[in-house]
Amino acid sequence: MTRIWQLKNLSKELYFQFLIEKPFVIYFSTKRIADIHRTLNLVPYVELEQVHSKTIWKVDSPVPPKELSGDGLITSKPGLYLVIKVADCYPLFIIDPLNIACGVFHVGWRGLKEGIVEEAVSKFTEYFHSQPENLIAVFGPGIKAENYEVGEEFKIYFPGSVIEKNSKYYFDIFQVAANKLKRQGVKEIYGPPADTFSNPDLFHSKRRDVELKGLNRAIIGIEKDLSLQTLIEDSAYNL
Repeated sequence: MTRIWQLKNLSKELYFQFLIEKPFVIYFSTKRIADIHRTLNLVPYVELEQVHSKTIWKVDSPVPPKELSGDGLITSKPGLYLVIKVADCYPLFIIDPLNIACGVFHVGWRGLKEGIVEEAVSKFTEYFHSQPENLIAVFGPGIKAENYEVGEEFKIYFPGSVIEKNSKYYFDIFQVAANKLKRQGVKEIYGPPADTFSNPDLFHSKRRDVELKGLNRAIIGIEKDLSLQTLIEDSAYNL
């Protein structure tokens, strides 16, 4: 299978899917899908009260909304979907295909400064005994550097990573995050399929929209083996 982002159209509802081997699924919503969880049956799911931190939670069951505060979720539980909400920041999906574990992380400049990328790789090692070189990292849509003007103080926060053009400063969240992953030993990294800022028909963008009316949802999960589940249920019925 070619691992790649694709824009899907289901009864005129649009969403992005990253094509990857089962049992993993990765999705990213657009403004043109009313409820991606209902449409694709992505339940139960867990989401966070996001605070631009490096706090990451391991979850194995549904959690009430806003009970957990942080910016990353990881799991090895089949049938549980993890959600991060973004509107220019990048969702970073990470998969361990050997230990069957996955996670999603909210990556903006504050999270990068706090160390969210390094913490994400560390948590995979801690909880799942993952080897960084075996991890697969995927970035969903986010704001491109050319549309992300920042202040001069970013030169202090991220030395050597700020783009100067016409006396203005720009910051490439994706490239800085990808470089951090490489330094942690992650070798397989896939970039974003689109820019949130320049696609108003598809995405919410905090930088572009005068009044932010919604958030884009990034979702990852491990699908249950339905054929195995059916076999178990049939066996129980025949006893």
